[in-house]
Amino acid sequence: MNLQELFIANLKEYRKLRKISQLELAEECESAQTYISELEKGKKSPSLLMVERIASALGIEAVHLFKNEPPSEGRQRLSYTQKQEMADRIRSALVKIINDY
Repeated sequence: MNLQELFIANLKEYRKLRKISQLELAEECESAQTYISELEKGKKSPSLLMVERIASALGIEAVHLFKNEPPSEGRQRLSYTQKQEMADRIRSALVKIINDY
């Protein structure tokens, strides 16, 4: 498998593991759904900046998009959006605790 084939396979697998659509991934990457679709079909090749954005949106290190090993849910990290949502929930809970105290 060449790098482009590895990238395509891993992009699809990690996106499916995260259970997000091409549109959701595109929005997190500040891109268009058609661009993500073209990447997954091998019609386009991403810039390094886009590889970094995709990896960040998927909650993985960019290198995992080029590794010849099956993606593992255990290696997944939270995306920026997921971290923000978690931080907001924690902040709200702490404010409530402090106000109740």
